[in-house]
Amino acid sequence: MEQLAPRYSGAQEWIEKGVKLDDVLSSLEVDKTDLDQRFAPVLVNTGNSFIVVGLSDAAGLAKIRPDLAKIKQISEQLDLIGYYVLTKDPSITSRDATTRMFAPRYAIDEEAATGMAAGPLACMLHDFGGTSQRSFEIEQGVFMNPASPSLIKVELDIENGAITGLMAGGYGKAMTSARIAL
Repeated sequence: MEQLAPRYSGAQEWIEKGVKLDDVLSSLEVDKTDLDQRFAPVLVNTGNSFIVVGLSDAAGLAKIRPDLAKIKQISEQLDLIGYYVLTKDPSITSRDATTRMFAPRYAIDEEAATGMAAGPLACMLHDFGGTSQRSFEIEQGVFMNPASPSLIKVELDIENGAITGLMAGGYGKAMTSARIAL
């Protein structure tokens, strides 16, 4: 999918709409000590808005217990699709990040593959992660129960050092099959 250049909104700007960073963190049952200090939580819009939250390690990503009602309320207040939560912990992934996505505003408790969220994440990694790379591989679904792993590839379009757009996508395959009798 093709997406637009990113627009960013930090936690200070959320306050105008009645949302504090602590509200976002408590809706995930994480606290500030769980955050990856390289990446402040940020709202990123590349055509659709997500709050992107970086956690320092896989344990933090695994322990998330989303308060779906609270995430839905915050998503409505900030006009989000949902939250995209990541870690770059090398003990769990050899990719650029592994993630979880929550969008209860759209009846998605947790999603296994979200290209429209991987695009904003790749932009954040490029713009705030101290990297000049243009291609990113992002895992998702590993922490679902049952696991439903996916790999999303994002290619950034960059002109004069600024992201002007991006393409995000991947391929799916059947992992199991089941026969259900009604």
